[in-house]
Parts: sequence; C-alpha cells; structure tokens
Amino acid sequence: MSPYLLVVLLFSGLIGYSAQVTGLCLVRGVSDWSRGQRLRLLAILSSGFWVYFYFPLAHLDLATLHLAGYGFHWAFLIGGAIFGVGAALNGACSVSTATRLSSGDISMLFTIAGWLLGWLLFDYIGVHLSYRVQDFDKTWLAWVATAGLITACAAVYWRNQQLWPLWSGITLVGVLAGAVFLYQPAWSPSDFVRDLGLAIVKRDAAILPGLDRVGILIFMLLGMALGAWRHRRFRWVWPDVRSVGKHLGSGVLMGLGSTLALGGNDFQLLLALPAVSPAAFLATLGMLLGIRLGLILIERQQTADALPTLSSKEI
Repeated sequence: MSPYLLVVLLFSGLIGYSAQVTGLCLVRGVSDWSRGQRLRLLAILSSGFWVYFYFPLAHLDLATLHLAGYGFHWAFLIGGAIFGVGAALNGACSVSTATRLSSGDISMLFTIAGWLLGWLLFDYIGVHLSYRVQDFDKTWLAWVATAGLITACAAVYWRNQQLWPLWSGITLVGVLAGAVFLYQPAWSPSDFVRDLGLAIVKRDAAILPGLDRVGILIFMLLGMALGAWRHRRFRWVWPDVRSVGKHLGSGVLMGLGSTLALGGNDFQLLLALPAVSPAAFLATLGMLLGIRLGLILIERQQTADALPTLSSKEI
C-alpha cells in the first residue's frame, strides 16, 4: 500500500467525521436559509472551490487536476430539481444519507436502493441526451478564488466566532475532498453505489469500483460512525412499512435526477462547480429549488395532519 493511499484513507475518515459533526447536508442548508440562517448553505456551496488550493501542485507537475464541465442544457435544471425534491422528501442529500446510515438509521439503505433503481430505470427507458463538454482552463480563477475563500474564512472568524466551528468544519471537508479528488476523482459515495450497482446488473467487471474506492468509502463511513458515537448521535432506527416506501421513492427521484444532471449534489458541489461548468450552476440551482419545494410540501402535509378532524356527529 502506497503512502499516498494511506494519507487518502486518513483524509477520507476525517471527511466522514467532519461531515457528521457539522451536519453537512444541502437539505439542512436550504432549511436553515429559509429561517434566515445562511452560513451553512454558503459554506456548503463554496466548499468544493477549495480544490483550487492544490493548483500549485499541478503547475509543479506533482499532481493532475482534470476539472471538466458541460454547457447549458435543460436536463441539468430539471434533473437537479427532481433530485432536490427527492432529497427533501428523504430528509438527506447524498452525503448526509451516508452520515445518517452511519448513525444507525437503517431506512437510508432503502434510499440507496432507490438511487440504484432510479439509475437503472433511466437506463431502461433509454433516454439519450447530447451534452456539450466544456473544458476547464481558467488558471487565474484558482488564485482569485483561493484568496477569496481565505478572506471569507478570516471574516467569519473575526466577525462571529460562534459560527466558526460550523464554517471551519465544512471548509475542512472541502479541503480534504480536494486532496482525495487528486487521487481518485470518483470517490463520492453516490458514485460508488452507482458503479457497484451497474457492474452487478450489467455484469461488467470494468465498472466495478477498485479496492482503493472501497477503502475510501469504508474509512469515510467509519469516520461518520465515530463522529456519531463521539457526539452521542448514534442510535438504531428501524423503518416501518411507510418509511420504507418513502425512502425508496425518494431514492428513485434522487437517482433519476442525478442521472439527468450527470451527478448528485456531492458531484455538483465538489467537482462540477469548481470547473465553472454552466451545467453545474443549472443543476445546483435546480437542486436548491427542488429542495425548497419539497420542504414546502412537507410543511403543508404536516400542517394538514395537525389540523383537528371533526367526527360525523359534529358535521
């Protein structure tokens, strides 16, 4: 085992721990924003740009960075919105589905199964879309963005130190994710589940994730579980029939949406947005709007369930 892989595995564990402790979740970020608490969502949206921190390594030929994006296409907005609605109904996005599973919430297994069903359903329908690749070649942006992120960190620290642990924790995820990306671009949990499922269904060993990706996922889940145990968040949650249907259906929406958008929120935020991909901005906008719509639907349903019902005699 190479020393680099050992470092990557350590970073993966730290990513999992930080994601668990900070509550790294796009659904939670949108929910906070609707209540006037904007820092979490801003930290999440900017976290992927920390990959620019490693651009000097690429210039020194010490690492290779391949950030590729896509041009505008309606499918990214629609796919992002479908994914967002599914994530809101699920109560967790891609990464936070893994954190909740690592906290003992077994219902997240049905969400993951739904992801796979959504991807396979899209493949079965046979929709073929043409996407225009747009290469990333804006080296000046890396320096400007890195300076801006460092300035933002300083501003948060000096203006509101109570929120510094939240900002710094999410920032740490972005910094470490950039390092893991240098080693394995397809490191995210959703990419792993997709490739594993497709490899099994299509019986194609070439798609099967390698041992390095298995190790990255295991260490990330262990980090998440350690964070849940350390902060007393770990508890077994066994789903009933209703929650099985909800999470399975939510996962299908997330799978369909991420297929249309060529990636879930982890891909869009950590890889596509830093590539300044027009498609990523559309997909992320769709996800934010879809999550907000899903949260509104949940709030209305909860309000309707809380209303008193009249008996037939009272009517």
